[in-house]
Amino acid sequence: MNYALAQHPEINFLVSPGDQINEPAEDQSAAKIQMQEYQYAGYLSPAALRSLPAATSIGNHDCMTSGYQNHFNVPNPFTEETNSTKAGYGYYYTYGSALFIVINANNYNAADHQALIEKAIKAHPDTKWRIVVMHQDIYGSGKDHSDSDGILLRTQLTPIFDANKIDVVLQGHDHTYARTYQLSSDGKDHATFDQFKVAGQCGQKHNLLDAALKNQEFKNNYVSQNMCYTIADMSQGVLRNPKGVFYMSSNSATGSKFYELIPQQQDYIAARSQTWRPTYSVIRITNNSFTINTYDAETGTPIDSSYSIIKD
Repeated sequence: MNYALAQHPEINFLVSPGDQINEPAEDQSAAKIQMQEYQYAGYLSPAALRSLPAATSIGNHDCMTSGYQNHFNVPNPFTEETNSTKAGYGYYYTYGSALFIVINANNYNAADHQALIEKAIKAHPDTKWRIVVMHQDIYGSGKDHSDSDGILLRTQLTPIFDANKIDVVLQGHDHTYARTYQLSSDGKDHATFDQFKVAGQCGQKHNLLDAALKNQEFKNNYVSQNMCYTIADMSQGVLRNPKGVFYMSSNSATGSKFYELIPQQQDYIAARSQTWRPTYSVIRITNNSFTINTYDAETGTPIDSSYSIIKD
């Protein structure tokens, strides 16, 4: 936080795509709950956060207890969510010309997320930018998640984002940096893997999916069904009125946990990086431009080229 604000004092607020803590407290023991509280205290300890607003999302490590709700007060919570988690709900807010819609992606029932997106847009139909923030990266490039639970929502959310003219999706989960080309749905019907929309959403779902993916026939079908996108625009640098949705996955900003990149870079990935050092991204939004730059936290050196979308 100190490095980022010293290098970019113009920053107005922090966006976190989830996992404010690492201890999931799945067993609900007193010791585990206490460890969660220690970690939330650590997350909130920087002096900068006494005055800098933070807009967080629910990660899979946050979702198993009510601890998240006890530490973060969110605007416009989507209490209509049918498969919510103990941590709470998705929500939305506006800032300037942008509408931010924060999805609780630990809930694998995409109908809930569609309803939240439509409610947010109905409340703010004239915002120039529509930005989704969520933890699970449906288009990432990390070895641990981008070919397993990270894409479980891909077949469902991709057409929803298209239909609601989402511009940008900010993701986490993979502990690696990646950004995509402009992506669109392929317009075909794909499996939604309803058998993994289980009660609880946080613990049991991972166990069920992990077990299923050990079956090679299921894994082959799972991967093939998730080829549900088309690359709408491969331009780089500054794009004017592009088609499709831009997805970005952030790496660890604290350096507490890194994953390897998946061995073969996916065709939808325009750039990716694992420097094994903390990084953060700065997003600048005006009425007609969205620009993102990503930096090494300590040195302030860019780790990737700048990416901008212009709406004329």
